[in-house]
Amino acid sequence: MNTRILTTLTFCAILLLTNRWLSYQEGIDILKAADTNSYMTIAQAAPALPSLAPEAFLPTNHTARFVVPYIAGTIAHFSGISNERLFLLATLFFCGVVIWACHAMLEELGCTDSQYALAMALLIFNPYMFRYYLAVPAMVNDVVFVAGLALTLLGLVRGGFGMVLAGGLLAIAGRQNALVFLPALGLWMVLGEKWRTGGVVRSLTRFGIVAAGIVAVYVVIGLIIAPFSVRGMEGDAIMGFVRWVFAPSVGKAKVFAEYFLRTIICLLFPIMILFAAAVVRRLRGVKITDFFTWMPREFWLSMLFVAALYGFAFLGGPELFMSGVTRYVSHALPAMVLAFAFAMKRYNLFSDVEPSLMLALGALCAMGSFHHMTTFGGTTSDKAMYFAVMYCILAIFAGVIAFVALRQKS
Repeated sequence: MNTRILTTLTFCAILLLTNRWLSYQEGIDILKAADTNSYMTIAQAAPALPSLAPEAFLPTNHTARFVVPYIAGTIAHFSGISNERLFLLATLFFCGVVIWACHAMLEELGCTDSQYALAMALLIFNPYMFRYYLAVPAMVNDVVFVAGLALTLLGLVRGGFGMVLAGGLLAIAGRQNALVFLPALGLWMVLGEKWRTGGVVRSLTRFGIVAAGIVAVYVVIGLIIAPFSVRGMEGDAIMGFVRWVFAPSVGKAKVFAEYFLRTIICLLFPIMILFAAAVVRRLRGVKITDFFTWMPREFWLSMLFVAALYGFAFLGGPELFMSGVTRYVSHALPAMVLAFAFAMKRYNLFSDVEPSLMLALGALCAMGSFHHMTTFGGTTSDKAMYFAVMYCILAIFAGVIAFVALRQKS
């Protein structure tokens, strides 16, 4: 078997064997996955659409993600398989799509075996990427969005218009967040290495088709869900942070510090490792600013996707998104891993370091994946700060080991 596939399967096996597997109700009670009430209502009504009294209407920010719950519910209706089991199967399938797409991106970039293993460890062992959805599979829509994003990125890396279009449509079926990354998508389709043949007009036309398709699906979904939906928190999700800033209250500095940590912690491992690489280059006479300036264009285009999704998560503000913002930021992880891969290729990072140091980096990633709520039977969030501190320490150690590994490189 191919070494890379074996590595990925091993990482996946560790993830699956150490994850919690909750029932539908436990997901609501323990992990506060209240969104699943709306998804289950849609699934239970399938193959019809929900027929609800006005006071029981579902929020539009939930019903706009009706496609996969509706399909799962329809299959359950005709097959006799429970909705819960269909949600789990869908979650496993779309998690597999994310992993396959990232595997294909790393192959397309021509990463070495060690570079590939590190990038996949950063993806699979991130405690916010897959563990939550495996524990609460009825939240499958988030994974559908991430799968669509990953396919979109793969299409951009390959220069494949059809895959970009398919990924974008899948992403908007999962979550409305797909609208947020359209500017980054447009810039890549105009400026990306694989998209400059044929001229700017052709690139803009292709982007226009993708953007029109995504917006059209969004509009059609809005028309379908109108009879059983009531406006949700869409406005608050965009203006929540601004409203929080100007609202009178005390202790804002402490609240903001916690909110900022929650938004950044998901990306901390790749950030610390990249910082270590920049410091090593600085010791060799390259300014840290130049280290990033000299990155390939696709690195920055990937980071635009990260910035778009990070910004969307951050703008909800601590009053609305405090408990869930880390999960929202995790949606950007495939783009962050892609940017990380471009950085490794640009500077030939981790291509010939000692195996023991690479093993140590992988072990740290694996240790960091053991989230207090989604592994080993935790039932409350009272250990959240403990986990955050330990995760930050592990990320710092990862940066130190990366520094040593890259410093020893000839």
